[in-house]
Amino acid sequence: MWRLIFLGLIIWLAIYVFKRIAKENRPQQSTASQSADTEAENMVQCATCSVHLPRSEAFLVDGSFYCSKAHIPNK
Repeated sequence: MWRLIFLGLIIWLAIYVFKRIAKENRPQQSTASQSADTEAENMVQCATCSVHLPRSEAFLVDGSFYCSKAHIPNK
């Protein structure tokens, strides 16, 4: 019985050491890429249908945002 406990302890210790070494050898992510991943883009609302979309995908006409060219009113 003690041999099984001792063998289990040795296996657990080997796995623990292996995981710790693997964690130390993993390449670190740079700070710039971490902040880019967590940075959120501003959202705007379409003046016609009230859909929210990223500002970079919206059309800005006369101070109002639109989600598509079809929603831009003709003058």
